[in-house]
Order: sequence, then structure tokens, then C-alpha cells
Amino acid sequence: MGKVILAEGAGSFVFRDEGAPSPRSMRVFSFRPRSSTRHTRIIIAMHGVDRAAAEFRDLLAPQAERNGQIVLVPEFDLDQFPGVHAYNFGGVRRPPPDDTVLPRDHWSFGIIDRLFHHVRDASGSSRDSFGLFGNSAGAQFVLRYVALNEAASVDLAVAANCGCYMLPNLAKDYPDGMGGIGLNADHLRRYLGRSLVILLGDADNDPDAPDLPRWDEAMAQGPHRLARGLWHFEHCTELAKNLGVELGWRLEIAPGAGHVDQLIYDQGANILNG
Repeated sequence: MGKVILAEGAGSFVFRDEGAPSPRSMRVFSFRPRSSTRHTRIIIAMHGVDRAAAEFRDLLAPQAERNGQIVLVPEFDLDQFPGVHAYNFGGVRRPPPDDTVLPRDHWSFGIIDRLFHHVRDASGSSRDSFGLFGNSAGAQFVLRYVALNEAASVDLAVAANCGCYMLPNLAKDYPDGMGGIGLNADHLRRYLGRSLVILLGDADNDPDAPDLPRWDEAMAQGPHRLARGLWHFEHCTELAKNLGVELGWRLEIAPGAGHVDQLIYDQGANILNG
């Protein structure tokens, strides 16, 4: 294993993912605060649909410096991860009309665990777990990651300003629900018990936003992202009660924050600092 030297401040490195069925390389944009030690908190952050990983790292860096947090933003480039099915939805199944469910070891989620363990071991970090953050398309990935995987190394996840929510429903096929991919009721209970924060900007309420998902399942959840997030949290709160599960989630609102907003990034970093 090569030694990972995280540059102080902004930097990047190439992660060779040998654990994938076909080994591949991806660039990871990093930030290391001046105060960092081997005990410094690590956050892995998922960029948006624009795949602008470097810019996302830069937006998270100011609060990470103040909080003393290492940030890693893996770049899911369009060549290796084309479209929403390969990135937002985790590469679980091929896009329509094929819809083939891929073997679990082909899903994109495992990259996150392997990246964390690689950086931890190669940099001499003492951390056993990390925080996970995503906004918009990145939040789609985060929610599916914690729903579909053991996620044993994630101690807290924050999903911000998601455009449409996958329902914890085995009767509804993935990606709209959790059905048709080999999951059972235990997976639903585990998902609802996760340490997860749904973070919403209360100004992310434009029903005419150009990038707002508008397929039927999305529109059924509400007219805009704020409404959909509130509806989804209430829906899952009731579902947890019906299943006899203690909901591990909580809802946080970022006052005055829109969809792509520094207020969201700063509040997300602060939540993960806890």
C-alpha cells in the first residue's frame, strides 16, 4: 500500500481501487486543516450531479478548517459513472429499459469504505469511523449507501436537500423503493435505526427549479425539495413506529439556506463535528 500524504490545506491524490471487480483509479480532492493530528475527524463528502468534486471540497474547506476536520471528496467522473443510475443510485441496476440488478460487488457504494480504510491505514490515522455528507445528488447517494449496506465504519451521515427520496418499501422496486434487489424487513429496520440527519434549507422551496426531479414518484412527494424532505421525514417517522423501531434519524433545518448554499455546507460540517 502506498503512503498517502494529505497536503495541508487543499490537495488531491489518485486512489487506485483494487477492491472493485475491475480495478480502477479515481481522483480524490482533499482538505487537511492546519491543526490536524492522527486523531483528526475524517469526513467523506459526495459531490452533486455536476461532478464538481474540487469545487465541492473548496466549499466545505472553510468550516472544516474551523472545526479541525479532514475532508475527502471522491470524484465520480462521467466516464466511469455515467448518469444518475451509476452515481446517484449507486450502480445497483442498469438504467431502463435493461433494469438488470448487478451483483453487489459491482455497486458503487463499496468505494467509500475502501477509500476510508486506504486513507486511514496509509496515513497513520487512528480513526475507526468517518462522517458522510452529501447535498442534492450526493444526498441521493448517501441515503442509498446507509440503506443498502452494513456501513459499519460510518458513525453519522448527513443527507442535505435531496430532490427525491427512495422509500423504505419492499413492494416498490429500486431505485424508487427498496424492492427487487434482495433486501428484507431487517434491512428496513436497520436503515430506520441509522444515525442519520436529514438537513433541509428552508429556502429550497422553488417548484420551478430547473434541476428539480419531476418524474411521477418525485412529484408525489411534494412540489419542491423542502416539502419533499419534510414529507419523507414524517413518513419514515410513522413507518418506524409501525415497525416498532426506534428511529435513529433527526431533522435539521438551515434557516435561510437555498439548494446550493454555503449555509448548508457549514451546518453539515458542524453536525458531523458532533
